Amino acid sequence: MPGIGTSGYLPEGGWQSYIGVRYQFSDRHFRGSEEEPERQEQGTQVENTVYLYDLGLTYGLSARTSLSLSLPFLFATRSGVNRDFGERYEDTANGIGDLTLTARRWMLDPEENDDQNVSLGFGIKLPTGEPNAVDSRKVLDDNGETVYQVRTVDQSIQPGDGGFGFLVDLSAFTQVGQFTPYLAGTYLFNPRGTNGVDTQRSRASEAIMSVADQYVARVGTMWTAEGSHFSFGIGGRVEGVPVYDVFGSSDGFRRPGYAISVEPSLIYANAKSVFSLSVPVALERNRERSVPDRETPGRHGDAAFADWVLLLGWTYRF
Repeated sequence: MPGIGTSGYLPEGGWQSYIGVRYQFSDRHFRGSEEEPERQEQGTQVENTVYLYDLGLTYGLSARTSLSLSLPFLFATRSGVNRDFGERYEDTANGIGDLTLTARRWMLDPEENDDQNVSLGFGIKLPTGEPNAVDSRKVLDDNGETVYQVRTVDQSIQPGDGGFGFLVDLSAFTQVGQFTPYLAGTYLFNPRGTNGVDTQRSRASEAIMSVADQYVARVGTMWTAEGSHFSFGIGGRVEGVPVYDVFGSSDGFRRPGYAISVEPSLIYANAKSVFSLSVPVALERNRERSVPDRETPGRHGDAAFADWVLLLGWTYRF
């Protein structure tokens, strides 16, 4: 962002590309904010390995307004215990995710505010990702024979969610000496209630996948040494899925919850490129009760969370 040693604002008619990588391994089970360490002790923990690649392109409509296109690519595996055989299975899902198109505008004139500004954005999400990816799993049929059954993979590794959505985002920064405090947040609204994809879960209220809202927010500060291309940062981050969507129904199966993390970061910037690295480390994880959970007194589903997430980015201006 401007103010931390980059080449400044994107000019009118300018182009900017982006490649982002997100890696996470989730195997720590939580029900509410309470961890269930016995899952790992017994070897029954679910293990999700996710590589998410994000390709983006931004065009400067003016010195203050830009239009960005973002398309993610997912490569994920999910491992759990096959109850029929007492051994671990592994499901995989690969493919493009849901495409987003976002318009953003700087609220202050960039020519007069090189050291501070606020950006507001509005975007749409198209359901380009597959919401019903399948894999085969070894099971026992009614006669006790071993067969391979094709079934939809778990919601947590589906490339798409099957719903049209829209998003709003906010980012702001100000420069104070060698420090640049910042804040940023995005909320994705998914009005569609369920997407028609079978979860293979036994409860009728959880038989179909929910199309859930999502959110992420960050706040912190960067520090840049005098004359340096490097900036170092520390901040806080929260991301998750709410119990209730802002618009539409919240029925169907979802795992609502959030992770609060401390986020150290490192940025290198020159005239054309910005390279970024951050590693959010979880401080609190909370799997909240879903709508189906709340229909049954005392019921509270669990979810697997990561200890940390690796985020890499490269922005190139041409």
